[in-house]
Amino acid sequence: MYDQSQYPHFVRTDNIFLGPDIEEAVYYNKPIRQPKQPKAEVPTYTIPEAATFLAMSSGTLYSWYASEHPILRASGYLKIARESVNAYIVLLSFRDLEEAYKIHLLRFKHHKSLQYLRVAMSDAREKTGSEHPLLTHEIDVMQRLALIIPGRGKRARRAITLGDSSVPDYIPEVVKTWGIRISKTRNEMFPWRYAADDDVSTPVAMNPEVMSGRLVLTGTRIPVNILWGRSRAGEDIKKIADDYRIDERQVRQALSHIDEAIPKVA
Repeated sequence: MYDQSQYPHFVRTDNIFLGPDIEEAVYYNKPIRQPKQPKAEVPTYTIPEAATFLAMSSGTLYSWYASEHPILRASGYLKIARESVNAYIVLLSFRDLEEAYKIHLLRFKHHKSLQYLRVAMSDAREKTGSEHPLLTHEIDVMQRLALIIPGRGKRARRAITLGDSSVPDYIPEVVKTWGIRISKTRNEMFPWRYAADDDVSTPVAMNPEVMSGRLVLTGTRIPVNILWGRSRAGEDIKKIADDYRIDERQVRQALSHIDEAIPKVA
């Protein structure tokens, strides 16, 4: 993990199409997976890619990782030379996306304030000594985030409220949401644009072992961006579905997930 304070100049790109010069720099200079390094820990996603896959605003995700007071810590940065200035592009791992999606669900489904999340995450890092406490430690969601301290010997299991001294009040719906959207046993994530109102549908998925962690139709190896490209080229949804032997509804759901996040090119 790089010290972000050493790299104050970040390239902000809200568009998934980064431009030829930056795209080439990213393509040829992304970190190489090290021996025995889990695929989920390799920084491989740019912020626009991650935002598209998670159906988030890239500006929001950028602010969480590269603002003056970031909520989250990125696993990597890519240095590029731009207009005689050393600039840095944030690179995220699959694990980073998992943590970001947990924050996203807390923010937009369960209405936790940005200021609260910033304080709670800072407190969690301080108490755990971990850069990624939502991934490395057991944290439940109360009225406040709470770090769970396992029982040991005569010491009972207890919860330490993060960012607040009040007594935690457990909210099971949040942990239930995390369980639906993030499968630890399968190492898989099911982001869904309509997760705020839909606790059932999982039409798209991400798994670091499937298509290099790109967004695919759940249960397949079909990249959603390929479906989007064919649709934007004018192909009929039914024809696309027939070609892949899938249901039209699967295609429509996948397209609805990312369509607002990808810019419309004339």
